[in-house]
Amino acid sequence: MGNEDNISETALKVGFTLTPDFTLLAFTGFIETLRQAADVGDMSRPIWCSWSVMNDKLTTIKSSCGLEVTPWETFRDPREFDYIVVVGGLLSSLDKVSDQHIEYLKQAAKHNVPVIGLCTASFVLAEAGLLDGRRCGVHWYHYQDFKKRYPNALPVIDELFVEDQGVITSPGGSATTDLALKLVEKYFGAERVVKILRHMILDWNRPVDHPQTPYMKDYQEITDPRVRRAVFYMEQNISSSISTEDAAEEVGVSTRQLERLFQIFLHDSPAGYFRKLRLRHANWLLYNTRKSITDIAFECGFSDSSHFAKRYKEFFGHSPGHTRAAGSSSGQ
Repeated sequence: MGNEDNISETALKVGFTLTPDFTLLAFTGFIETLRQAADVGDMSRPIWCSWSVMNDKLTTIKSSCGLEVTPWETFRDPREFDYIVVVGGLLSSLDKVSDQHIEYLKQAAKHNVPVIGLCTASFVLAEAGLLDGRRCGVHWYHYQDFKKRYPNALPVIDELFVEDQGVITSPGGSATTDLALKLVEKYFGAERVVKILRHMILDWNRPVDHPQTPYMKDYQEITDPRVRRAVFYMEQNISSSISTEDAAEEVGVSTRQLERLFQIFLHDSPAGYFRKLRLRHANWLLYNTRKSITDIAFECGFSDSSHFAKRYKEFFGHSPGHTRAAGSSSGQ
């Protein structure tokens, strides 16, 4: 596939722009989904959808893992595409994004061409002024940094992708595949999605509200978005001394209201649930790392190892040392 392909007759046309040190998974997950949707079998012909990789210069762009991609062309009129997709990467390299790149995104938005930001491209779109007053999908790891930098944007961390007024954002990773699958379903129907899932050996197409951190056993049962955001806030601050008041302020409710919501949906107080999160994380560290019990206690927000050991035994019925020994004997 190359520039000689006539993409004007395809049903879905996508233009990709890559930032310096972009993440390869975010890019390949999205573009591979398009490839699978573009043709029958495994021929890779751009019959139903096609794409181009663009930049202001035709010099190679290095990904965060070191692999390089050469743009196919310089920036083309964004109106020739159905979507412009920006792939972000390392935060430390976002200041290398050119002024021409930012201006191109502004032009796309000006002409009402939907812009998609993958991974940390949400930071790029915010710099371009495209996220002011808009909800946007941000990776939970970068949530606090994003909030501080762009107070006028409305970051979301409990959805795999977010669409608001012509701008779509995804936190990156495997979530970009979920987003691409939704576009395929929109243009070609659910049957094409099933074909892609089989070819890419994927179990299922995750819904938009699937959590970014699905390892929590009871997370899927939380239907109230305020409680979900509070739980995410707790996860992000598992080593810190945050209070119920801090969590309530984070999600925009009163302390009393948050306590009531936690009782309804989690049958626990915010403080009690936060302690359980810390203890469960500590349990995982005991089984899966060689960190000392003292280090684990501090990492999980406990003031000292004796206090940690007391709380741990109350919750699990045995000491942290017993868990560590059991993990060692099982070959962990």
